[in-house]
Amino acid sequence: MRRHLTFLIVLIFALLMSACLPGGEISVIDAWARPANRGDNSAIYFKINNPGPAIDALIEAQTEVAAQTELHKSEMDNQGVMSMHPQHQIELPPDSQVEFTPGGYHVMLVDLQQDLKVGDTVELRIRFKNFGDITLNVPVKQP
Repeated sequence: MRRHLTFLIVLIFALLMSACLPGGEISVIDAWARPANRGDNSAIYFKINNPGPAIDALIEAQTEVAAQTELHKSEMDNQGVMSMHPQHQIELPPDSQVEFTPGGYHVMLVDLQQDLKVGDTVELRIRFKNFGDITLNVPVKQP
């Protein structure tokens, strides 16, 4: 009986310790930007991984290649009309991946200050509510 009780206590302790450990850091993969001319708009797409146990949110994006950088979501209505809606934040549920894709979430680059040609790289800083900042070097690619 004593053996079983000791085993049970060790098991409970191990489970409690594993619940307290962080599940991993937020990461961004597969980033790319659309090519566009100076004065036009473009967009940046990527995937955000939140392997941890806590919710977070993307709250800001900044780059020097555009006059404005905004978080957007494209949505199609019941009549099949696509429209874009600015997002104040984009929630990242625990243990999830949120995709930024054409026709969905994206970082909108408004009024480009330079041409974005295939092969160029855009520096993008994204800010999370809890995690902090990540700086990306985003390649410009054809969709």
